[in-house]
Amino acid sequence: MFILIFALVGIADSGALNYTVAQSDTLYGLSRHFDIPVNWIIRANSLEDETIHPGERLQIPTKGISSLEVRPGDSLSALAVEFKVDLDYLRRYNALTGDNLQIGDKINIPAPLPEGRYRVIPGDTLLDIAIRSGLSIGELRMYNSLESDMIHPGQLLTVKAPRPEGHQVKNGESLWTIARQYSLSMDELKSWNNLEKDVIHPGQLLVLFPGLSPSNAELPREPEVVLASVPVQRIENDGPPVRGEYFFSFPKKQSQPRDDYWESPDASASVDYRRSRQVLDIFKGEIASLPKIDNSLRGWHIVIDPGHGGLDPGAIVTVADGNGNPVVITEDEYAYDVSLRLYRCLYRHGASVSLTIISPDHHIRNGTDARQTFVHRKNEVYNQAAQNGNGGYRPVGTTDGLNLRKTIAGEQIGSVPLSGKQNGTLYISIHADNTPDLPEGTAVLFDGEDDAEKERSRSFASALVPYLGNGSIIHNQPLRVLEHNPADAAVLIEVRNIHYTRNAWALRSANLREQDALRIADGVVAWANSN
Repeated sequence: MFILIFALVGIADSGALNYTVAQSDTLYGLSRHFDIPVNWIIRANSLEDETIHPGERLQIPTKGISSLEVRPGDSLSALAVEFKVDLDYLRRYNALTGDNLQIGDKINIPAPLPEGRYRVIPGDTLLDIAIRSGLSIGELRMYNSLESDMIHPGQLLTVKAPRPEGHQVKNGESLWTIARQYSLSMDELKSWNNLEKDVIHPGQLLVLFPGLSPSNAELPREPEVVLASVPVQRIENDGPPVRGEYFFSFPKKQSQPRDDYWESPDASASVDYRRSRQVLDIFKGEIASLPKIDNSLRGWHIVIDPGHGGLDPGAIVTVADGNGNPVVITEDEYAYDVSLRLYRCLYRHGASVSLTIISPDHHIRNGTDARQTFVHRKNEVYNQAAQNGNGGYRPVGTTDGLNLRKTIAGEQIGSVPLSGKQNGTLYISIHADNTPDLPEGTAVLFDGEDDAEKERSRSFASALVPYLGNGSIIHNQPLRVLEHNPADAAVLIEVRNIHYTRNAWALRSANLREQDALRIADGVVAWANSN
């Protein structure tokens, strides 16, 4: 596919590469080869979709994108996620006073920086940067060897300690080994510690920055040692035992090993419901501490229905990683994660939000390794106390199970004070099914028992699509969960159709799941503003 690449590629004035499309090329293949996101190629060439033709000339932005023109579906928050830039920094980098963008606006994208580095922009002061970075001015000066508070636009600053402030000498260490460990010179260590010779002794405290005294230097913390033989504490107290991103109980596997693997609940539905409510309360507390974005959704109650769950895993697909090793994706685990991210987004816009399905062992998960996928656990429960008593059952994809989701939604809507729903109520079911008869883009499905209900659903779906990215569609499909729905308008969103390998692959990315949630939230805000 790329045998003739050097004959076809040249350096453009912009720093991008010129590439002539070959017969077998696809955008996905080009993105893999040049190690850049597909969306960058689409943006650099103003493509309407992912269709390319042999002989077509493309700009390949291998050095990144420095600016772009706002297109339908773009939002500042989604751009921040897409280009891995802090939202506040992106706003200030473009001298914006808010997050509203107009189609055709030019947005400058800052170059990516290593973790712990910051590029000064006009208007910054050392005090501002110190506060945003959680540092004192003295620490910021020390990390950057600054003699004054003067800084200038474009200057690169270190905003995370590059090394500990001090080091306690251990047996067998020398000044040379310590200098090498922290990428310092021996002369620097000797100067900062007033040493005339290279002789040091065990227990001696050395400072690793100029201007510090040994009594003020902070030593690195010793890493915690976890004993594998110690059993996990069972729930016998008010606080849930925690390990990493999990509460109460923990997967037996680090990653989903194959498509037929699953883990049974380790407690009754009643216990798991109680645990789930505790985890949900923890989640609510965490998002309540975040600053509100605005109040554009105040007076709206939104029910989020995480697709499948419990006894129903939804779609399970196996794809290959870059080394050809199998990676297994289970729909319900990822749909739940997107649902919680959407919950957080909507809440920060002022909405009242509830869930039909809840999990006893986690809320939002970022994961620790892209090669590991969430394990299929059959422990989710319906978010209704009565359902989780004697004789109750966990979520299933039967007619009764789908009707119960609507019943729960109706009860939740009914329990919300009038002030929390005076502007309207919405129902959003989140899925990532394996659906070969739908296109690769996000699909917003609508339905209704009668023409009026169907029209409300269609109108809501149509308002969302412009915010969901290239190739997104609306589609009328008979769906029991949308018929006779208690909300004013209801839709089912196939966030990523994992029939397509790229979508299954992308679903593993916490950043892309966050982007999916942000895009849906932007569409909901647009709908609310127009109704």
